[in-house]
Amino acid sequence: MASNDQPIDDNVRPIAGARSAGLAVAPTVLDRTTGEVIDLAATGTDTLAAFLTNTRELEAELRQAKALVAREVHRRMDAEAKWTARVGGYELRGESPDRTDYDTEGLDKALRRLVRRELITREAAKSALERVVTLKPRKQGIKALAKLGGEVEAAVVECERPVDRERRVSVSRLREAA
Repeated sequence: MASNDQPIDDNVRPIAGARSAGLAVAPTVLDRTTGEVIDLAATGTDTLAAFLTNTRELEAELRQAKALVAREVHRRMDAEAKWTARVGGYELRGESPDRTDYDTEGLDKALRRLVRRELITREAAKSALERVVTLKPRKQGIKALAKLGGEVEAAVVECERPVDRERRVSVSRLREAA
């Protein structure tokens, strides 16, 4: 293994020369549910599907366990009325049970009414409620505009940015024939 091809972690090893070629390829992984090392290049797709399924099930179990432990930690913190704890080399930070949210439309109406009645100023109302507008690209509409070509297409393409994120693979168990 070349010096720039060091293991990504203990369970994933890159193909020799992959990093220098700009590839992020990992030929083996450890299946933590079976203890088996899987050679990704030589393993059948059915085994990879089983690995993904088992891993997602393990993730779900771990999320559930994490939620149960967090609930227990919060129970203990609530009993002591302290939401930061330093124990055994760890610092735990919890959320206090005093969690509230607001009906933003109702609050907006109430604040407008209070401003009209001159019980509060506009500035006070603005400090209590923030108007947020979010724009989200809609690919269908963007593609339709790009089909117009010319200056319209150029303007749309100019705003396009590559996205660097992991691609997901969906997997589900098939029901066996009865």
